[in-house]
Amino acid sequence: MKKLLLIVLPALVLLQNSFGQSQGTITGKVLDQESRPLEFANVLLNRASDSLFLKGGITDSLGNYVFDQISEGEYFIQASMVGFGSGTSAPIKVNGSGPVTIGEIILTDGVQLSEVTVKATKPFIEMNADKIVVNVANSAVAAGSNALEILAKSPGVTLDKDNNISLKGKQGVLVTIDDRNQYMSSQDLAKMLEAMPADAIESIEIIHNPSARFDAEGNSGVINIKLKRNENLGYNGDVALAGRQGRHTNYNTSGSLNYRNGKVNAYGTLTHSKWHGFNDLSLDREIPFNGQTTFFDQNSQMQFLGTNYGVRAGMDFFPNEKTTIGVLARFNTGNRTSTNSNYTDISGDNAPSFNILEVNTDGDGSWSQQTYNVNAKRSVGKNSSLTFDLDYSLYDNPLLTMYANTYTNDGENPFVNNGFLRNTSDIAVDILASRLDYQVKLGKFNVEAGTKFSMVKTGNTTLFEDLIDDTWVKDNLRSNEFEYEESVYAAYLNGSTLLGGLNVQMGLRVEHTVSDGNSITLGQQVVRDYTDFFPSVSLSHTIAEKHSLSYTYARRLNRPNYRDLNPFIEFLDDFTFQKGNPFLRPQYSNSLGVNYGYGRSFFISANYSKTREAITQVIEQESANNTSFQTMDNLDNFENFSLTLTAPIVMSESWTTRWNVVGFYNKFTSEIPSGSLNNDQFSYQVYMSNEFTLPQGWRAELTGNYQSGLVYGLFSIEPRYGIDFGFTKRVMNDAGTLKIGMSDVFRTQINNVSIRQNDIILDVHSFYDSRRVNASFNYRFGNQKVKQSRKRTTATDDELRRIQTNN
Repeated sequence: MKKLLLIVLPALVLLQNSFGQSQGTITGKVLDQESRPLEFANVLLNRASDSLFLKGGITDSLGNYVFDQISEGEYFIQASMVGFGSGTSAPIKVNGSGPVTIGEIILTDGVQLSEVTVKATKPFIEMNADKIVVNVANSAVAAGSNALEILAKSPGVTLDKDNNISLKGKQGVLVTIDDRNQYMSSQDLAKMLEAMPADAIESIEIIHNPSARFDAEGNSGVINIKLKRNENLGYNGDVALAGRQGRHTNYNTSGSLNYRNGKVNAYGTLTHSKWHGFNDLSLDREIPFNGQTTFFDQNSQMQFLGTNYGVRAGMDFFPNEKTTIGVLARFNTGNRTSTNSNYTDISGDNAPSFNILEVNTDGDGSWSQQTYNVNAKRSVGKNSSLTFDLDYSLYDNPLLTMYANTYTNDGENPFVNNGFLRNTSDIAVDILASRLDYQVKLGKFNVEAGTKFSMVKTGNTTLFEDLIDDTWVKDNLRSNEFEYEESVYAAYLNGSTLLGGLNVQMGLRVEHTVSDGNSITLGQQVVRDYTDFFPSVSLSHTIAEKHSLSYTYARRLNRPNYRDLNPFIEFLDDFTFQKGNPFLRPQYSNSLGVNYGYGRSFFISANYSKTREAITQVIEQESANNTSFQTMDNLDNFENFSLTLTAPIVMSESWTTRWNVVGFYNKFTSEIPSGSLNNDQFSYQVYMSNEFTLPQGWRAELTGNYQSGLVYGLFSIEPRYGIDFGFTKRVMNDAGTLKIGMSDVFRTQINNVSIRQNDIILDVHSFYDSRRVNASFNYRFGNQKVKQSRKRTTATDDELRRIQTNN
């Protein structure tokens, strides 16, 4: 990374110098209501004639800011900061005769920022005391990417070889879209995020210690993906085209229309994406048995191709100032084809009668999802509001997979034998969810209360057939039919107030769960009925000027995914497969956190959690017949310590760098089928982003990340790192935005995973299409004068943002 900086930074300096000198300079100062300078305040330069945003900046330690290379014309300045209101200067004229100094802009503490100010000034990574925010909308390095790739670049987030999401070294993350749980397995969620273009995302919120208002699901925290929503007045819209080129070409297109007046906001979006990916996978295994060892040298070349079409349409109706009623309908459909050429060389004293196994797999599947939502908000009296949501969703995912097996012995008794297998499977999911939230201010107390009900029904069928004498014959040992139903009844109460100089927030959430997993084929049924209490506490106070401390505690759980509960088998070959575990139990965690902040520019966060019955991916082995399979199981104990440091550093008026460093220690102890597990390691992740303001409207971003080696359950994961860069420019009188860049410049994002546990010896190497050139273009049309945001003071107002995509 240091070498790349030495190469790129001089080039950027030369680029900046090559554009000539400025015509005018604007200087000013931003203060709080007590006339103290505000460091790292956001400052916007806008054209006076049409309020068009032209350039952004950040104040220094004395509250000063400078805009240079400003053409002749009339402008005004807007200033804002998280936790403060916004301030606007009087119009000013620049004529090139000399610097123009603006009077002081005073920001008042405790007033919400307007949405237009936040949208225009957010850096790619922000950290607040309670969460990290990844601002995707204006990022050049996000061009052409999908939601899963953006998550992988987010601070503290890691993905394993199967795209399971971890946060600060812990799995069990609750991923929501516009504050709504997706009720999906980790595999289905990963597929959905892979098909969701980054251009549809406004921001990603990473919440480590959520309050009682959030579902108790997600023992390591909540990741909330907030999708874009247009609130401009009148008719407006945009069209976007994005693509990326690596080994294969991928692209996505979208278009949206929006109409808004005083009573109605109607909106609609069309999306289309096409992708082509690959995964070169190798597995090396040693299986000892009775003093003999079998060796497997396995190589797979996987290809994935797919298309997706999405439609979403909705309307918000405002009958009066106190009431909002909304409806939303969304339909997504797509197909995914896959091929896998799997070659295994088998040797050793306990090897089968053949030494080469070739499996060619062809999969052809499709999916569709329909979602319908009704929502309403009503202001009740002066200091209270009531919010209601009702959602119904249908999901279907049929898949046909063909297996062609070739068994070869090239030794003393050569032979070739072929076998053919096909699998027809289908997953159907019905989801019904409703919630009611009430928020009221009672004197010095802010109180939130609410209820939620969710019901999930899934039907899973898998039919395996062998080709025998040109006839497909059902394989009863592999075929299965599985049904799962789960209902969750929840209620919460959350209160906050200021006691002296101490901000106190306390909450309690109660959830009653009833689930029934029924394997009809195997005659196995697991019924669970349990009630849990989930308290949460947050205390914060200022210990000196600009110095603040906060303390958090929360209890959370993770329920097993319904796909993980399904006992059916998914094959890679005769010796390698994965299957579900119908006897999985929920896992529970208790988390403690201490956070320190210096102003709004430097944060340190320390956290500790202990999880019992940790749901973790494991490898089990039947050594006598050389088979290994992947499944999910409950480990006895999992402890996690983490320390996070975040700081922006203003290097110059045109260069800001932001650092996010996470250190964590994982420790797993459990009795497992292969023996006793005791696995622990200290790990760290470093994320650095650089943002450059260049002449002629160009912006540049250079980001780098490094993940050290880590352990999770049985698995040891080797270090990995990557560097991305990108450029952004507004064109066509600022109606268009062009973004270009490259991801994983040195092609270093390679997954290397190993297991050394009793008689399980496994090495996995996975390589995918990570180095790509990315580009996107977005054109906005119609009325782009932004309506000032109404004040948003309730914690549940985001429930009205019901636009989402499940591409």
